[in-house]
Amino acid sequence: MSIDLDIVREALPALWQGLKVTAQVSGIGIPSGIALGVAAAYSADSHNRALRAAALGYVELVRNIPFLILVYLSFFGLPKLGLQASAFYIAVGTTAFYTGGYFCEILRSAFRSVPAGQLRAAKALGMRGWQVQRFVVVPQIFGFLIPPTVSLAIMMFKDSAVFSVMSLPELTYQSNLKTADTFAYLEVLGTTALIYWGSSVLMEALGHAMEVRVRRWSHR
Repeated sequence: MSIDLDIVREALPALWQGLKVTAQVSGIGIPSGIALGVAAAYSADSHNRALRAAALGYVELVRNIPFLILVYLSFFGLPKLGLQASAFYIAVGTTAFYTGGYFCEILRSAFRSVPAGQLRAAKALGMRGWQVQRFVVVPQIFGFLIPPTVSLAIMMFKDSAVFSVMSLPELTYQSNLKTADTFAYLEVLGTTALIYWGSSVLMEALGHAMEVRVRRWSHR
């Protein structure tokens, strides 16, 4: 048994187009989810009971519902509610929604890593809430945030494969089309796996470079 490289070469243009769609969904959805997670984290630690309850309920929803179920609910449920959206925007929205729930908990854990004594000292010096965050909390937690955030981004990038169920022409969907045409599962799926792996390694390398840079900056 041998690998047919001609099939691999024939499949690469379609897989490349699929990778671009996957990158677009991830490139918009993951940063949007991080922004949503920041808002949820501050809301979860606020003194407003309604905000706190809404943020914690959102996190519990994300943590206890499989991503695929959320995608199905969005794709098939929103039209029943009179909300029409393309598969691309549903993919971006569900990616952001799911990313935000997990990033909220990552950020809250980072907040807890800052010694309470430092916060009390900053307030004793007359700093306002935003000044405490700007000058005491954020500089310390940024390096702490990078590894779990990169892991979350890689997880969501790989989980974008579920959008193939919506016929979104992303990487896995294009792979499925090619295997249906050629029945060359090893060649096509193997190449797809290598693309996911290579993309994940690149993201991990970028995250590591950011972490090293932040460590050098924090020790100046």
